[in-house]
Amino acid sequence: MPVCRLNRAVISLKGDDVQGFLSGLITNSLNDDLTFAALLTPQGKIIADFFVHRLGEDFFVLETAEKFGQILALRLKMYKLRAKIDIEDVSNDYDVYGLWDGTGDVGIHDPRHSKLGQRFLATSGSLTPEHSPEDYDLHRMSLSIPDSTWDFGTEQMFPADANMDLLNGVDYKKGCFIGQEVVSRMHRKTEVRKRMRAVELSGPVQSGDPLKAGGRTVGTLLHVRGDMATALVRLDRLAKAGDIVAVNDNPVTIMDS
Repeated sequence: MPVCRLNRAVISLKGDDVQGFLSGLITNSLNDDLTFAALLTPQGKIIADFFVHRLGEDFFVLETAEKFGQILALRLKMYKLRAKIDIEDVSNDYDVYGLWDGTGDVGIHDPRHSKLGQRFLATSGSLTPEHSPEDYDLHRMSLSIPDSTWDFGTEQMFPADANMDLLNGVDYKKGCFIGQEVVSRMHRKTEVRKRMRAVELSGPVQSGDPLKAGGRTVGTLLHVRGDMATALVRLDRLAKAGDIVAVNDNPVTIMDS
């Protein structure tokens, strides 16, 4: 089973009010073990997405992309007000591992997709990684799964842009969360026009290059690794194009999510 240590920031939340505090902020209802969710702006864009590990009744750990760690901790502290919660960056105490293409009971199955494998939160140095984060990157792209570590930054995307609604990251039936009004309205009243998709390449490209079909731009490459890429695709334009999609005149294949 391939194992890699992922580049994650880890934030501890402890206290009597922690479950209600998180429930009122994040996009998803809390599971008994592992929850995929995000904290949004009031306008509905993703500040940071993360996994919530439940380690006790009043003890949760959030792991997020390293680049989101500081901003997520600051936002959580800002919203805490007088709640009885201790919020602490514990990135030096924990490692987050990705395990895939194998069997075993190490870690918890990634709630986004059954083939992604497991995530394992452990004290630092618990496992010896056999693979690199770049190997994990290729693995998740082979499944057409967006990942904020590589694909987007803070306050750039709506949850649907990053397929969070398809990856068990948004519960539209839960109680209020920040940005809920905007996100719920988009879900109820409009068709999703943009989605992230993995792209199989056939020639040299770089991030920012446009996807073209029939002379029209139908998307933009966000992240490139080897012969794979993640793109933000305009589904409405792609459906009308009816032509071969290409980047720099080299045909590409857009994978389903």
